Amino acid sequence: MTEELLNATVSIRGVLLTGRGETLVVKRRSDGEWELPGGRLGPDEDIVPGLQRELQEETALEVAVKDTVHANTWRNDDDAGRMAVYYRCQTADRDVELSEEHDAFRWVPYSQAMALLPNAQATAVRNARPEPDTEISVSSVRSVTSD
Repeated sequence: MTEELLNATVSIRGVLLTGRGETLVVKRRSDGEWELPGGRLGPDEDIVPGLQRELQEETALEVAVKDTVHANTWRNDDDAGRMAVYYRCQTADRDVELSEEHDAFRWVPYSQAMALLPNAQATAVRNARPEPDTEISVSSVRSVTSD
């Protein structure tokens, strides 16, 4: 048994995919890095309502949380423990309104999400994609960007 256990702050993030396979990414105002939307749970908050709240606050989107697609742990620059859990989410809306935390958003194709996102978040997007033999319904959703 391990003597020292990880003491970590938990983040939850949503992988929002369109019918065409585009993923919503948002750009942090603080450092200009792209990420999946999400955040931290409140002390007594359950996961699904907490993720829905975070996505509503950051994007103004109402989402359905589907299933877990990835999780990872790490230590940040201050040696503090971190854990992130990623969920496949669905929304019928594509009209994003950003919070003060972000200054841009994009609905991007898979290859661009892989290039823009950090490795763990890219893995979550890869895991959230439908199986190759699964038919993706094509909608009339236009590609949107805020920058």
